[in-house]
Amino acid sequence: MFEIEKSSGQVVAADTQKSVDALDQAVMSMAHLCASIVEVSRASRLPVSTPQPALANAGESLSKLIAGRGDISHAVRELIAIQRTSSLQAVSFGCPDGLPQAQAQRSEPAVEADAA
Repeated sequence: MFEIEKSSGQVVAADTQKSVDALDQAVMSMAHLCASIVEVSRASRLPVSTPQPALANAGESLSKLIAGRGDISHAVRELIAIQRTSSLQAVSFGCPDGLPQAQAQRSEPAVEADAA
């Protein structure tokens, strides 16, 4: 069993939540940027090829952010596994928003909402 101080667990849990929130905000911002590029291009009657490079780059960035969001989800699962084998196994730090819902939609065993 790993000995982890509660205050250390709280720091990791808070940083995890901030990271998930930041990624969610970045995903939303990039999606808005993609939509704005299309809207402004249409309103300005630009030829379809003119904004295409900018839209493609923004779309690639959005895809990478979405992939990064998946990576943080896996990191949360790993942190939960560490917590379950530590002195903090009975401590609830809450869970990053969306994780319980995402787990409920998968066929894998659900991760308890009181972990993280």
